Amino acid sequence: MRKEFFRSYERDASRLKGKVLDVLHPTNIDEVRKIILENNKICIRGAGTGLAGGCVPQGEIVMDLSKMIGISNFDKERRMVEVEAGVVLDDLQDYLKDSGLEFPVKPSSHGVATIGGMIATDAVGNRGVRYGKTSAWVRWVDVVDCSGKLERKGTTELSDYVGMEGISGVIVRACLNLVPTMERSASLIRLESVNDVVALVRELKQRRDVSSLEFLDKIISKGVGFGDGYYLLVEYEREVTAHGLQSTDSWGSLKGDEYDKVMKMRDAVYPFVAGEGYTRIEDPKVLPDRFLKLMEWLEANGIPTFGHIGSGIFHPCFNVDQERLIPEMMKLVGRLGGQVSGEHGIGLLKRGFVEINDQKILRNVKKRTDPLEKFNVGKVI
Repeated sequence: MRKEFFRSYERDASRLKGKVLDVLHPTNIDEVRKIILENNKICIRGAGTGLAGGCVPQGEIVMDLSKMIGISNFDKERRMVEVEAGVVLDDLQDYLKDSGLEFPVKPSSHGVATIGGMIATDAVGNRGVRYGKTSAWVRWVDVVDCSGKLERKGTTELSDYVGMEGISGVIVRACLNLVPTMERSASLIRLESVNDVVALVRELKQRRDVSSLEFLDKIISKGVGFGDGYYLLVEYEREVTAHGLQSTDSWGSLKGDEYDKVMKMRDAVYPFVAGEGYTRIEDPKVLPDRFLKLMEWLEANGIPTFGHIGSGIFHPCFNVDQERLIPEMMKLVGRLGGQVSGEHGIGLLKRGFVEINDQKILRNVKKRTDPLEKFNVGKVI
């Protein structure tokens, strides 16, 4: 049974397989400190939803933070709440539901994604066009370092930990900023060409009420039931106030049950592409105007694509035979002035694509924050 139990910790949502020495489940900060002091190599894990091998162990102890689920010090007036690393995003939203507040960042894995994992990868999600990355909503994090010392890191030090994929320390708790609950609707727009998509995105990004701009190519649009053609899924939102809805200049056509239905269809993209054999999902980031050249290359090679076009983050989906083309795509992304990862992180899969100057910066942070090299060794750099 122990081997069977370990097997589930050998992988994350990527197809990479690692080696587990043991799995430990701390329930509080003191237990986290004890694990760090008693072990030399530690792989930090949240929900295991990552697509880059970020929590695939390389012959290490796995520290699973999913039992650290405390929510405390909620302050409605200041719009803030403190959470432990293992709190699942949807559980946090349920906790806040009656308060009229919510956490605004929403990755596709919101039903299982942990706050600690979102901070470690600096998750963006569907609403990045309005709310940006997770880091924009973090006041501070509590981190346990390689010597077992607990420290609170404020805004000037967050960059050493947020988006660092656990290589610099164990994020155990965070204070998050919140926003008023929004009433949402959507428009599903069919377009004839990628040029038309980019032109409409450029126009919609100027609007104050647009929170999400999602692109689906012809293959994926048909596969999830939208129909033939390219589709743009636009989400609008208005604040719910004591006097009802705050007025805006316009409102989408899909509301209530219709809105929920179309969003569930969007959430079905990952299961659809995986079911069709496209098991490697990348996340390059390029400016929407430069996406035209990337899309031309992707379509020429038969690679289905969707993504958060409002934020410039796209998800080309590769089957096993197409994976040999990934280095070529990454070179193209570089020529277009883009980034190899917009939200999934580097993990194990994309280490070879990190630019030399970025590698130097990452190594300096690692050396300064984890001189004993305990955490997530071999990841990112």
